[in-house]
Amino acid sequence: MKIKKISVYSFNVKLRSPFRIALGTSITSSGYLVRIETKGGLIGFGEASPSSKILGDDMKSCLETLRSLANELVGSDIKSMEELERRIAKVGGSPSARCAISMALWDLWARIHNEPLYVLLGGARDRVETDYTIGIKGIKETVEEALSLVKMGFRTLKIKVGEDPKKDVERLKAVRDAVGDKVNIRIDANQGWTYEEALWVINQIKDLDIQLIEQPLPANDLRGLAKLKARSEIPIMLDESVHNAYDALIALKLNACDVINIKLMKAASIREALKIAYIAEAAEIPTMIGCMAELQVGILAGINFACGLNVVKYVDLDADLMAEQRLVSVNTIEIPYRFPLRSPGLGFEDKDINYDLLSKEVEVTKD
Repeated sequence: MKIKKISVYSFNVKLRSPFRIALGTSITSSGYLVRIETKGGLIGFGEASPSSKILGDDMKSCLETLRSLANELVGSDIKSMEELERRIAKVGGSPSARCAISMALWDLWARIHNEPLYVLLGGARDRVETDYTIGIKGIKETVEEALSLVKMGFRTLKIKVGEDPKKDVERLKAVRDAVGDKVNIRIDANQGWTYEEALWVINQIKDLDIQLIEQPLPANDLRGLAKLKARSEIPIMLDESVHNAYDALIALKLNACDVINIKLMKAASIREALKIAYIAEAAEIPTMIGCMAELQVGILAGINFACGLNVVKYVDLDADLMAEQRLVSVNTIEIPYRFPLRSPGLGFEDKDINYDLLSKEVEVTKD
């Protein structure tokens, strides 16, 4: 079955409230919806969520790469995902663009085989439990949001830190006091601390039953992370340090982490994300499936990935819940669980897309 047409639409959706982390503040979710149509009439969908600070791409470079990939792939047969993924990697460019194309092709491939994507990825389970992330804000606001989320049914909170070690500790202590000991708390510094600051924070919060500390040091400081891991009573998870399979191999070789956070956008393809997962599994290291600022399409791909593989122990798929509007009119959450759709591929159809949120086609390629 050959690719007939690749279409791209942009979106810019306002968040319910500003989302602040150590790397900056976001007020919108911006990206591209990718739609790939075959000559047989099947349609697959993908989503790109560019990030200049983490992925090194932006809306402009993402679109340029999408154009290059469209010219490369239109007319190609979808029978070999391996070959298509290799060609995507060879084009290079924007990671989020490559991921969006990969996502749409895997969606199509699963539709061709008449199975939900998570089944073809392994079918380990039919739902996963997600956390919900609280951005950096004042103590009162953090506690209020934490209590509200727990009341809604979330059992795991991920709290952003990394701007001020002293304030970070105060916020974490206040949240633990407020929610009690039955709620899991993970924290994410987004590279915001120095080694000395991270070690100090760890010593201050070691009795708060913190589940994980994500990316406490700069991404390229793997030796510092290994040193910190050796002294930390709390498991260390790497995010920005691990984009691809090679990064995972180096991090594990240096014993720099206890957990790896896999994000489809960072990996730039589902194939590369699978490689990271299998490397981690071979090293007996659990993984998390996380997200950038994706809306429903990207999050659905993450849900399918998490449900496919047992090595995914932790789930942080909440970005779409922070947006004011929905890109796809389907439900994939029963708090605190996220579940894949049971229809083939990612499970939704063209009629489920809210095209009112999208620009006119910014890219249409036909053979």
